[in-house]
Amino acid sequence: RVNATVTRLNLLRNKFTVAGAQMLVKAAQAKGEQIKTLIGIYEGQTSTGTSLVSEHFGDADAVLIAFDLSVNATVTSLNLYCNDIGNVGAEDLAGALRVKATVTRLDL
Repeated sequence: RVNATVTRLNLLRNKFTVAGAQMLVKAAQAKGEQIKTLIGIYEGQTSTGTSLVSEHFGDADAVLIAFDLSVNATVTSLNLYCNDIGNVGAEDLAGALRVKATVTRLDL
């Protein structure tokens, strides 16, 4: 079940597996546009650039970040330099960038 009142979550830095992160994304997508963020970035945030440098994020974190990119139109710049994102995470990020063209700068 998905709580009908939750609109924002910050799930980064947990020890989710990629499969677990993908299940969280599917649950958020099932709520339509109600869930706005899984990593704490939200529509109307004052900064359009988001820096997540050297946070030791892995593929599961990238899956969550990709969700936010796909639903958040205010992020135009994202810095993920010096993280541990592999092929699975990169594929999810690429998929999100294909859906949302608002990101014009991505540093990995």
